[in-house]
Amino acid sequence: MSELGRSAGRVARSPGFKFFLIAFLILLLAIPLLIVAALVSEREGRSREVESEVARTWGGAQTLSGPFVVVPYTVRIETKEGDKLIEQVQERRAVFLPETLSVTGTSASNVLRRSIFDINVYTATLALSGRFAAPDIRDVDPNATGVRWREATFVLAVADVSGLKEAATLSVNGRDTLAFAPSVGLAGTYTNGIHAKLGGSSSAISGETLGTFDFHADLVFTGSGSLSFTPAARETNVELASDWPHPSFTGSFLPVEREISDKGFKAKWRVPHLARSVPNTWSLSDGGLDRFSAYQFGVTFYQPLDFYDFIMRAVKYGILFLAVGFMGVFVLELTSAKRVHAVQYLFVGMAMVFFYVLLLSLAEHIGFTRAYLVAALATGGMLSTYVAKALDSTRRGLIMAGLFAVLYGLLYLILRLEDYALLAGAVLGFAALTAVMFTTLRIDWSGLGGGVGDEAGAPSGGQPVNVV
Repeated sequence: MSELGRSAGRVARSPGFKFFLIAFLILLLAIPLLIVAALVSEREGRSREVESEVARTWGGAQTLSGPFVVVPYTVRIETKEGDKLIEQVQERRAVFLPETLSVTGTSASNVLRRSIFDINVYTATLALSGRFAAPDIRDVDPNATGVRWREATFVLAVADVSGLKEAATLSVNGRDTLAFAPSVGLAGTYTNGIHAKLGGSSSAISGETLGTFDFHADLVFTGSGSLSFTPAARETNVELASDWPHPSFTGSFLPVEREISDKGFKAKWRVPHLARSVPNTWSLSDGGLDRFSAYQFGVTFYQPLDFYDFIMRAVKYGILFLAVGFMGVFVLELTSAKRVHAVQYLFVGMAMVFFYVLLLSLAEHIGFTRAYLVAALATGGMLSTYVAKALDSTRRGLIMAGLFAVLYGLLYLILRLEDYALLAGAVLGFAALTAVMFTTLRIDWSGLGGGVGDEAGAPSGGQPVNVV
């Protein structure tokens, strides 16, 4: 064999060639990592489908908007057709908002199990009270005629009326009790809710006009995900207490007071009408009852242990995870007389990727923490034993066991840190790279001889270590 052929053979068996082969295998294993990521997304999508199914029966994210007083009236409009003036009468509806609104209530959490999925839901018990000033139709339309005050309706918009579990009544001035009827009582509107006819209240209707009146209503409804309100009054106050320990306050306004503990939370909101760009009166021809959608506020019943997010984040660190594991095996191989074949590296990589599949399948049944512990012990234990057998060294197998213990432990901490996950991952990668660089500093990567010494894996005769 020529000298060139022998040199090529030594290069093919050199640590440098093996290093690039391992790098190629890591990139190749990105394909099964992508498949695992798709599997996690598919299972998370299935979980969301189950949540939607439960929401259709129990109640979805709830938003309470209003109350509103809606009054029908007519206007006369003259239109010109040729030389003739034609007078038309159009019916419209005026909307009036309350002067004050106070909402106090509680939310009791519950967990429903559907198949293998746990769905967080709640039951809200709310008391609404406040005052409407005597409405003036001229604030809505100076040209209004034929105002039908006795047909005025008290309207509450509820996002998912299927969640209403008890009959609700409206108390007017503490004397008259009116029953709520389904829908908002307005033709041509798609807003969900309930309404009560104020014409049945002798204390609110005086003659043919609607005067100032106080109101009170108790509502009990179920929902899931979140509970929101709107600042419908000139001065809106909301007080909510719940046994859910992980609230996420969302919307346009945050609570002015809050208390959060392991037993739940209490929160208070105060919102003046100046903080919202919605008039206190308007005509439905100018805008619907959904004008407050940009000014909602409330709480999301946040689930901090969404293991699908944790697993997806773990998969994103998969390449770094594989690189550290492979470098551990590679360094141990360089200091051993045994050789690890590329196929064996591939087996190690596939086992490390399968860790995520184990984690996902177990987490859906026993929770993330216990699933992580079981998957890490199973994968780390199996791979440590495999490396010990491949290198014919119990000591090197124990070293790999320690490496995997540190690796899985750091990955778990990175997932838990959340806000500092990127920083922790960067530090781990830098530390791993530094360790490999200095551990292999005296390796003859080319395999052509002329190593820098005997201290880093070369036999006592001075020949560099060549590994396939």
